[in-house]
Amino acid sequence: SCGPGREASSDDTEMDYRTEVRLRQYMVQGKQLYLTHCANCHQKDGSGLAQLYPPLAKSDYLMSDLKRAACIVKNGIEGEIVVSGRTFNQPMPGLPDLTPIEVAEIVTYVSNSWGNEAGISSTRDVSIWLKKCEE
Repeated sequence: SCGPGREASSDDTEMDYRTEVRLRQYMVQGKQLYLTHCANCHQKDGSGLAQLYPPLAKSDYLMSDLKRAACIVKNGIEGEIVVSGRTFNQPMPGLPDLTPIEVAEIVTYVSNSWGNEAGISSTRDVSIWLKKCEE
């Protein structure tokens, strides 16, 4: 039945379905954005490039802090980082023209590909994260 009398479980099922659909949409859009903006350095398979560009596949650095990942996508990063036990020190330019939804789609894609599993990084969450990048 529809309306306010519905069981909580049907609400949960509907929410799970909507989240799953949104996750799929983010993955499709995120892949396209990744291929356009990120794959040249991080490679199509997220493996990175030698000692120049860190891997995103099964990356402890990426998966330990998705807020930081969103900030790096938007603003870039300079300085030494350690990814899965290897040191990298190549500056990464940011993508300041990306919208919060585009950053959310990229973060969702990379955090759910190549052995990574993190679920969706919502546009709402990413918008909040991006406002706090300097903190």
